[in-house]
This record gives sequence, C-alpha cells and structure tokens, in this order.
Amino acid sequence: MAARRKTSNVKSTARKARTRARKTQANVIENVQHVWLAGMGAVAKAQKEGPAAFQEAVAEGLQILTRSRTTAEKMIRDVFQSAQGSATETWDNLEALFQSRVQKALQQIGVPNASEIRLLTKRVAELNDNVKALSAKSARSAKAKRAPARAKRKV
Repeated sequence: MAARRKTSNVKSTARKARTRARKTQANVIENVQHVWLAGMGAVAKAQKEGPAAFQEAVAEGLQILTRSRTTAEKMIRDVFQSAQGSATETWDNLEALFQSRVQKALQQIGVPNASEIRLLTKRVAELNDNVKALSAKSARSAKAKRAPARAKRKV
C-alpha cells in the first residue's frame, strides 16, 4: 500500500505540473496575441494619423534645431569675446613693453622726452621774449644817443 501512495502522489504532482504548464502556455499565447494586436493597432493608427504625426515631428525637430543653433551661437559668441579680450590684453601688454623699451633706448642715446621738449620750448619762447625786449631797449637807447647829436649839429 505504501507503494501505491507514492505512485498516486507522483501522479497528482504530474497532473498539477501539466495543468500549470497548460495555463502558462495559454497565458503565453494570450500575451503573444495581445502584442500582435497592439502592433496591428499601432500600424493602423500610424496609417491613419501618419501625415499629421510626421508634420508634428518635423515641427518639433525644427524647434529643437533652432534652440540648438541659438545655444551654439551663444557659446561661440562667448568664446570669441573671451578670446578677443585675451588677444586685446596681450596686444596691449606687447605695445606697452615695446613703448617702454623704445623710451629706454632713446634715453640711453640722450633724446629728450616729451615733457623735456615742452619745457625747452617754453624756455626758448621766454628767451625770445627777452631778446625782443633787449633789442627794443637797445634800439631806443641808440635813437636817444643819435637824437642829441643831431640837435647839436643844427645849432
């Protein structure tokens, strides 16, 4: 009798396994059918709404392209301005260095700078004024000396 129980237990376990396998197989077939039907529905919807969906996709693509271009242009402008500022700063530094070296070389050979030339120009103008004043005084004194001599001759 014990042997029969084992066989019946094995048979009932096998029956249960077969039943579960059939249910699983039915579920798989049902799921495959649902996927197939969903695909068919998607194809039908795409055929029905295809042109409109395509136009929407194109419009959205253009918007994305415009935003991308705007962002890229802004980034390029920022990089260009940064590079331009850096180049300007470098050029200014180079110019200042060149000017200081030229000025140093001119000082070494004795060429006066702008402030010294202004000072000399002012001094020359003062000296010219003094020379004119002295010339005018000497001309007056020469006339004064000649005037009494002429007066003596007339007498």
